[in-house]
Amino acid sequence: MSISPPFLKKDNSGSSLFQIWLGWSLGFFLVAALFGLAMRYFTVGELPAYIDYKNLLHTHSHVALLGWGYLTTSAALVYFFVPDQQKQKSYYPLVVLAILANIGMVLSFPVQGYGTYSIAASTLHLFVSFAFAFKFWKDIRKEPSSDAIQLAACSVLWMVVSSLGLLAIGPVGSLMGRLHPMFFISIQWFLHFQLNGWFVYAIFSILAFRLAQKGKLLSLSNWYWAILHGSLFLSFSLAVSWSTPIPGLLYINALAVVLQLLAYLRILRPVWKDLLSEKNKTWIEGLLLLGIIFLFAKALIQSVLIFTPVAVIAYTIRMYVIGFIHLIMLGAMTFTISSALLQKGLFSNSFLAKIGWMVLLAGFFLTELLLFGQGTLLWLKAGFIPSFYPLLFLASTLLPIGLSLITIAQIFNIQSTFKINSILKSNQTMKKSLTLAVGATLLLFASCGGGDGSSSTTAPSSTEAAAPKAADPKGIGEIKDVAISEGIDDGMAEKGKAIMDMKCTACHQFNDKRLVGPGFQGVTNRRKPEWIMNMITNVEVMLDEDPVAQALLEECLTRMPNQNISVGDARDILEFLRKNDLEKSGEKDGSL
Repeated sequence: MSISPPFLKKDNSGSSLFQIWLGWSLGFFLVAALFGLAMRYFTVGELPAYIDYKNLLHTHSHVALLGWGYLTTSAALVYFFVPDQQKQKSYYPLVVLAILANIGMVLSFPVQGYGTYSIAASTLHLFVSFAFAFKFWKDIRKEPSSDAIQLAACSVLWMVVSSLGLLAIGPVGSLMGRLHPMFFISIQWFLHFQLNGWFVYAIFSILAFRLAQKGKLLSLSNWYWAILHGSLFLSFSLAVSWSTPIPGLLYINALAVVLQLLAYLRILRPVWKDLLSEKNKTWIEGLLLLGIIFLFAKALIQSVLIFTPVAVIAYTIRMYVIGFIHLIMLGAMTFTISSALLQKGLFSNSFLAKIGWMVLLAGFFLTELLLFGQGTLLWLKAGFIPSFYPLLFLASTLLPIGLSLITIAQIFNIQSTFKINSILKSNQTMKKSLTLAVGATLLLFASCGGGDGSSSTTAPSSTEAAAPKAADPKGIGEIKDVAISEGIDDGMAEKGKAIMDMKCTACHQFNDKRLVGPGFQGVTNRRKPEWIMNMITNVEVMLDEDPVAQALLEECLTRMPNQNISVGDARDILEFLRKNDLEKSGEKDGSL
């Protein structure tokens, strides 16, 4: 392409809308970080009994993705690729609706988890994202084709595609049940195309835009587009294998991650060279360099998954999973897109903001180091980093501290640049959008059928419902009888604890507090030893057929992975659980 597209020749001077837009996104980022910090506190201290870890998790993930991620990415795409200020202002109603939807999620998810109001708020956001996609495509379709424009359009396309997973959750849950693998695949579909499609393609579009401004066009071939899109689709096979273990899926993923690495290099190499060639780089360019490193690290880590044992480890050690998601959201997406917006003055670049970004970066580095480091130690069966959970909590405090400084700087930035007259002129538009928002929210609340949080699915009549399957107290599997002595075998218990430290403690605690799954305290008083060992060694069949395991799965909404634990190791784990119950509650083997 020999000419620069028109959107590169125009200067967006109307920054007031975007500063406020991004001010709200920072506020939601701070809220998400505070909820994340509360989740980390579960491992080091006591919170009131009415605070549910699962509800905190839902709030944290929704606000991080739909508050910070959606608002920041959509603002960047509109700013860079919709240069006409009148068209930019026409996004006011959608911004207001998205903000109200996120406020609704912040207020409802901590209290009720998935319930009437939280579902209404997230559904409102879903409709807003569809409207944004339609409007954005309409606004850029008259622009001359370019790599940056195409990447931006594809980014929004993957955002819409990811939402198909959310739309499928309701029908799948009603027709197949919340325990069916398709229910979990629907959730993974949303996360996969959000993280690897919507956010990554948006990053690429902004990097391509930056190069095009300097007359350095990528000229991506049709083969490149096929490789980039193909690797995105094929790499979903790893997510499917989490809930439906099929060996062939890991081979498909191996091909996908190699293609992905090649596709990422095609864009990141010229951007990297251009950045390194710049003289007098500021701290903002330094953030951009780090963001590119984090994005490449994401592709490099995934490329290691060509080895099947490593692929299995990647999703069975939860610290790796959390660290990887943070690498995309906190590392790649946050620092690349934010640095581009910092360069344009849409995020405050004051000294206070600089300190905030440095604190945020330090928190990200430390938490990633701890998560990946501890995950690797568990993989190597080398135990725990001393005081790991307190250290992780302390490192995590840097995230809301840094974001607080950035948000305060953004507020000062808005006050110094935004004139009150411009607010008055746009009042009519804002009033209309607020009226629309309130009306849409009330309509959604009414359609959900009240505020009791109960499911709206009609239960089958007694003549239609199949008789519930009786639960075998020993579970389902090869363990039929377990011989246990009155005392505790300390040697076996020590081996069992080492195995649990490696494979279980990312989701479970040894006390009675819930993390992702229930706490282990009292399990030998509630469940027979055969059931416990079958749950450890035959987890997939137990989750599919055992009523007790299915009830736990429906409560936790996280499918326990098959850790490939042998019968002998499971017996050692049982012995440690007996010892743990005796020490913590003064009683063991109460189910016998």
